[in-house]
Amino acid sequence: MFDSVVVDVAFGLIFVFVILSLACSALNETISSIFNWRAEFLRQGIANLLEPANLDRGLEHTGKLLEHPLLNALVRPMGPRSKRRRYPSYVPSRTFVAALLDFDRAGAGRNVEEAIAAVPSEDARRALAVLYERADGDVTRFTRDAERWFDDSMERVSGWYRRRVQKMLWVLALALVVSLNVDSLRIAEQLWTQKAVRAAVVARAEAVRPAAGSSSVRAIARDVTELDQLAIPIGWTAESRPDGKGEWLLRIVVKILGLLLTAAALTLGAPFWFDVLSKVARLRSAGAPPPATDAVRRGEGEETRAGPGAAGLASAPEVKG
Repeated sequence: MFDSVVVDVAFGLIFVFVILSLACSALNETISSIFNWRAEFLRQGIANLLEPANLDRGLEHTGKLLEHPLLNALVRPMGPRSKRRRYPSYVPSRTFVAALLDFDRAGAGRNVEEAIAAVPSEDARRALAVLYERADGDVTRFTRDAERWFDDSMERVSGWYRRRVQKMLWVLALALVVSLNVDSLRIAEQLWTQKAVRAAVVARAEAVRPAAGSSSVRAIARDVTELDQLAIPIGWTAESRPDGKGEWLLRIVVKILGLLLTAAALTLGAPFWFDVLSKVARLRSAGAPPPATDAVRRGEGEETRAGPGAAGLASAPEVKG
C-alpha cells in the first residue's frame, strides 16, 4: 500500500469535497423542486418552439396545449385543496406531437395537412409543413421527424436548466464555504502536519461508498457535523492576531484563495468527487511494484520469474489449425 503523505492528504481533502458537494447538490435539488424549475423551463421551451418571436403568445399556446387530454394527465394539482397545478417536468415527444397535431381536438378523422393547418402557431405550422414535405407523404417518417424536432428543442431546454443549476450551485457553494469557513489550504495544512487527524480522516474516507450519493439531507447534515468531530478545521474561530500589517494582508489573500478553491471544487458535483475518491482509493490499495533486481535490469532471469514452463512455451513451434 502507498504510504505517501501526499496521497493521504489528497484522499482526505477529496473526502471533504464529497461530503460538502453532496450538501450543495441536496440544497440545489430542494430549491429546484420548490420553484419547479424543470417544469418552468419545459413550458418556456415549448413556448419558444411554438412562438420564437413572441414568448407571451407562445406561453398562451402552451397553456392550451397542456389542456389537451393527452398532456393534461401529466399535470397534477399542487395540493389536495389547491387550485394551482404543477406542470410536468418532462413530456414524451410522441405524446407532444400527437397533442400538437390535434390542437383543436378535432379527432382522428382528418389527414395530416388538415391537422398541420389547425396548429395556431405560424412558425410551428411552417416547421411541420417542411417536415411533412420532406417525408414525401410518409406519415410514419413525418411523425418520427416531428418527434426528433421536439427532442432537439428539448436539448436546448436542458442546456438552459443546466446553466441555471450551475449558477445556483456556485451561489450555494460560496455561501456554504464562507459560512463554515471551509478553507482548502488550511485543511490541507492540517492534514499534512497532524498525523492523527490525517489517519482519522483517511479511515473515515475509506468507508465511503458511492451509494452514499443518495443520502438524505439529514444524513448529509450528520456527515458535515462529523467533519468537525474529525478535527478538520472548519468553522470560524478566534485566531491569533498577526504581528504586522503585511502578514495580515497576506493571510486575507490566502484565506480568500482557500475559500474560492473549495467553492470551485464543490461546483464540480458529488458524482465527480465520488469518482475521484474511488480512483485514489484504488491507487492507495494497489501497492507499489516490487523493485527490479539487477538480473532483471540486464534482461536476465525471465525464465526464473515466469516459471519453469516458460522456456518450453517460448521455444515451442506455433500450431496452426
